[in-house]
Amino acid sequence: MTQSAPSGPKRTTIGPGIVLMRQGERGDRAWLIDSGELEVLLTAADGSTRRLGVVGKGAVVGEMALIDDGERSATVRSLTEVSCVEVTRDAFRGLLKRSPPLASYLLQSLIAAIRRDYGLPPTERVGNAVDFRSTNSFQKVVDRRMIREGHVFFSPNDPVNAAYLIQSGRVVLRPGRGTLGDEIASFGPGSLFGEIYLLTGRPPDVTAVAVSGGICEVIDKRSFEEAVMAMPPILKSLTRIYISQLMKTKPG
Repeated sequence: MTQSAPSGPKRTTIGPGIVLMRQGERGDRAWLIDSGELEVLLTAADGSTRRLGVVGKGAVVGEMALIDDGERSATVRSLTEVSCVEVTRDAFRGLLKRSPPLASYLLQSLIAAIRRDYGLPPTERVGNAVDFRSTNSFQKVVDRRMIREGHVFFSPNDPVNAAYLIQSGRVVLRPGRGTLGDEIASFGPGSLFGEIYLLTGRPPDVTAVAVSGGICEVIDKRSFEEAVMAMPPILKSLTRIYISQLMKTKPG
C-alpha cells in the first residue's frame, strides 16, 4: 500500500545536475532555496532550449503550477549542491487559504501574464469569481458595474486607478489604441486584469475593450494594497518577484 507524502515543508539537499521539474509536467511541490544555484530552462515550440536565468538563495521554484494548477512553465536543474525546503501542493494551498481572496486572483493573474510572455498556453483560473466577495471590509468589492460591448477600460498612457474582476462577459487586450484587430490576451469570468498597471504605476501600452457585455467588479488601489499586506510573507515576496519579472519583459 502506497502512503501519501507528508504535506508539511521538508528540508532536503539536492546534488548538482538534478532536474527538479520539467516543463510541461504537472506540479505537486515547490522548493524554497536556502543555498546553491539552479538554472531555469525554457523549451520553445521549435524544440530549441534557452536559459532564462540562474536562481539561488531566497528564490522559490515550482510554485506557479501549485497556484494556478497549470503545467510546469520551465525546466529547473541544479548547477551546484542545493539546500532547500520542499513544500507540497497542500501546504502551498494552505497559504492561499489564509490570505484574502484577492491574493489568489492577483497571483494567478500575474502567473497568466508570465505564461503569455513565455508563449505558453493559458490556464483556467482555479475557483470561481463568486468566492471573491467577503464580509471582511478590506476584501469586499464595493463597485459592481454592468459593462456594454465595446466599452474601453483603458488605452495607452491612460491613468489606471483600478483593476477589474470579470463576473460575466469577455474582455481583450489589443495593441496600441486599436479596438479592432489582433488580440494580445483574452479574459473571461473569474479573470483579473489591469492589476499590473495599478500596482506599478506604469501607464498601459495596450487597449482593454469588452468584446461582449457583462458584469465587472472594480477594485481600487487601496483594496489591492491592503490585500497584499495581509498575505503571508512568502506570497508577498512572490508578488514582488512576478511584477519585477513582467516589467523586465516590457520595453522602456
